[in-house]
Amino acid sequence: MTPSELQQLLIERTPAIPGIADAAKRDDDSPYGLTVTLTDGGRVWWSITGASGPAPATATTADSGDIDATAVEVPDLTGTSVPVAHVEQALVATATGADDPSSGVVRADRYSLRPNPPAVRYGATLECRDGWKLFLSCYGTARPGRTKPDQPYQPLSHV
Repeated sequence: MTPSELQQLLIERTPAIPGIADAAKRDDDSPYGLTVTLTDGGRVWWSITGASGPAPATATTADSGDIDATAVEVPDLTGTSVPVAHVEQALVATATGADDPSSGVVRADRYSLRPNPPAVRYGATLECRDGWKLFLSCYGTARPGRTKPDQPYQPLSHV
């Protein structure tokens, strides 16, 4: 699954999740960005990048935050003040739920589940059957009523 295919998959399928009003291509020059708008008006901006290589040998998990790609559940996003980690989980659940036998996700590493999250606190690395490794990274959030992320573009813990 390429970055473009992941972007299109998320745009098409995440608005069906209760609590998400819209998912659209980012309105800037990022070719594979995504803006997720919650029903209460909060927004989360994501970047999608990737690299291709050999297909992964197995779909095992590790202690780093890796999760079995078949075990991701869609969280409840219908309340106010939704945790960004729940939006991350919803996107990963959508990506892993699209079972494509040739390019589907076999392993997901959610950054918010790591004991020591990286600089990008919310996001995921998705390893696909076809050898693509995709990186979904949150680069900004805005609470209801705001149209752009606050400066500098650090994600809030809730939107």
